[in-house]
Amino acid sequence: MYGCLGFSSSRFHAKAIAALITKTGRNTLLNTKDIAEQKLGFNVVYGDTDSIMINTGTNSLPQSLEMGRRLKSEVNVLYKCLEIEIDGIFKSLLLLKKKKYAALKIEGAGTADERIVQEMKGLDMVRRDWCPLSKSVGNYVLSQILSGKQREEVVLNLNEYLSDIGDKMKAGKINLSEYIITKQLTRALQDYSDIKG
Repeated sequence: MYGCLGFSSSRFHAKAIAALITKTGRNTLLNTKDIAEQKLGFNVVYGDTDSIMINTGTNSLPQSLEMGRRLKSEVNVLYKCLEIEIDGIFKSLLLLKKKKYAALKIEGAGTADERIVQEMKGLDMVRRDWCPLSKSVGNYVLSQILSGKQREEVVLNLNEYLSDIGDKMKAGKINLSEYIITKQLTRALQDYSDIKG
């Protein structure tokens, strides 16, 4: 709805209504943040457009779920046409910046199918304009950071791994195909408005 109303070439363009949608969303998010922090004493680590993340400060899955349920019930009682849900539980989270994070997500929490999966949102290494070598190095670094191991062990593992990769690159032991970027230009160079970009 917002996209349709906010797009100036849309036949339903209504800038004022699009602005109202954004304002309402922002107010809802800020109200939810206030409830989480001031009323429930939770630590909000991130919030954006339609989501809020809290650090439960516990390794207990049932305790984390209970905290999520408390926040959910406190927020949902305030709105007739809006309902928040617990979308995900992260065992660990590396939040880089807005809409960019990597995490170990617990899927099927509390069921026989419970498992931990790695989730990445907005990270450059999932894009096609990175070569396979960059992606594999990035994935290894992420797996180490999210592993839950002691910091010293992670640093040692990363040092050893990156030194080994560097030595292999210098010695020409990495296949050339690992350096190939598969994204290509879709237009002639002169058709791009920003040649530098």
